[in-house]
Amino acid sequence: MTNKNKIYIYEMSITENWSKILIKICELHMTLKKTKYYLHMKMNYKTSIVLLFASLLMTQLVLAQLKVAPAKNWPIITRKGDKVYEGTKVFRFMSLAAPNIQQNESQIRLDRTNRFPDEYEIRDILSGLQRVGGRATRTFSLSVYSPDDKDMPVYISGHRQYNEEAFKCLDRVIALCHEYDVRLIIPFIASQTFGGIRGVDEFSAIAGKPKGSFWYDEEQKADFKHFLDFMLNRKNTVNGLLYKEDPAIFSWQLGNEFGSYPGDRGLSYPEWEPKILSWSLEMAAYIKSVDPNHLIMEAGGCDRNALIDSPNIDLISDHLYEYWNKMGGRPYDLAKIALESHNQCLGKKPLVIDEFGLGTTENLRKLMTTIQNSSIVGGLMWSIRGHRRDGGWYYHNEGGTPVNSFHVPGFSVGFEYEEQRLLDLLKANAFLMAGKAIPSEKVPAPAPVLMVQGEGFTWRGATGAASYTIERSESPKGPWNVLAVGIEDAVIADVKTFEPSDRAANPLELFYDETKVSGKTYYYRVKGENKAGASSYSNVLKVN
Repeated sequence: MTNKNKIYIYEMSITENWSKILIKICELHMTLKKTKYYLHMKMNYKTSIVLLFASLLMTQLVLAQLKVAPAKNWPIITRKGDKVYEGTKVFRFMSLAAPNIQQNESQIRLDRTNRFPDEYEIRDILSGLQRVGGRATRTFSLSVYSPDDKDMPVYISGHRQYNEEAFKCLDRVIALCHEYDVRLIIPFIASQTFGGIRGVDEFSAIAGKPKGSFWYDEEQKADFKHFLDFMLNRKNTVNGLLYKEDPAIFSWQLGNEFGSYPGDRGLSYPEWEPKILSWSLEMAAYIKSVDPNHLIMEAGGCDRNALIDSPNIDLISDHLYEYWNKMGGRPYDLAKIALESHNQCLGKKPLVIDEFGLGTTENLRKLMTTIQNSSIVGGLMWSIRGHRRDGGWYYHNEGGTPVNSFHVPGFSVGFEYEEQRLLDLLKANAFLMAGKAIPSEKVPAPAPVLMVQGEGFTWRGATGAASYTIERSESPKGPWNVLAVGIEDAVIADVKTFEPSDRAANPLELFYDETKVSGKTYYYRVKGENKAGASSYSNVLKVN
């Protein structure tokens, strides 16, 4: 396991499992052949191998179901005053938000098979966070059914109905966080109506209730408590822990940006803020009654002082964006805004900047330095996206701004918003806040998986790879000739146009071999590289 301090047993990836089984079979094959042991058995050699294979497979299945309690040295995060603790140590972080770690928002295939990230995609994001020193992240709100989303799979699929496939994905996210030493902030529901995500109005609609009733209707409150009961008491299908007892959860968050509810709909803030406050206080108390173990973070939209004074709310949050503040004619010195919020919370409640970004490098540098030098718990830059299982990356543009999603370790297509520079800056602050020196770069992993795509090739990426080398041979065993070096797999700069296009649903062709001779058979392989070295080679791909 990547963290020797964890004693969790997980299902290993299918590739790793079968590789190990096959290695064991081959080892036994050689042993039996040398000792002639099988001649003394009342069965022939082939039968013994079949039985051995069955035995190993059954052992693997048993191990996959084995549940082990987490080690005591990875305790549930707690709060004392305006600080949070990991055991007896103050816990602080600098990282990136990961809004797609539990549900892909865009670039969904027509068959919807990549709506929920698989193990590879989850690991890719968590490993990316780990490589930049991130020890916490934030999912986005759980999705709610809407007929406008054309049968897109969601978490809340109907009135008091929950999608088991979706929650199994969240199970795996939570379980794998143990391995990567990453804590999760999970907001329950959005105030907005983003396509494929939806939120409070859609939650009302599936119960046949009007818009706005989410906040005050007693039946709607009972419906939401039903959802909370389901989620907090859920037993993780991967690690066997109840959500309410899992140390991977940094905090539950009441939702996402409740302050947007009146503003997005042209409603009166003085009318709706008291409703949002009353709902927030009631739900925080209810969550604490079901799950007294975890911290609760508010979601804004109402009187902050009342939230600070609530005994059931542990964490105060801020979302700080230069671009949106400029658009709204508001101050956009993010460091100054953060300090004002910090002073309001000082000595009372911890402050977390759980989203920040869409600004100049200098503005974000000042903000990160302010977080570092104050007692603000941490900050999450918006936002990381990971590799696709079927090749290339997921991309996201932030509301038509010049800023796209971040891809670790940073690529030339991110030049406009200084992607690599900002990731390096975040990494420096992350390790500084942890009191550690920046470690040596890790080589890319796992090995890429090379695939034919259209007239060319794509590949499932190696996390941490800055570029790739592609090789060709006329024999599956070589000799190999280098076709190209320095090939990047992040290739889209104009994400604003690309993301909503039909083209985005499928993986992109990342390389074409224009030197091949028609009619000849070739073999190809690829490896990922960064300044630390190279990944293992991919599979060898035969192309006629």
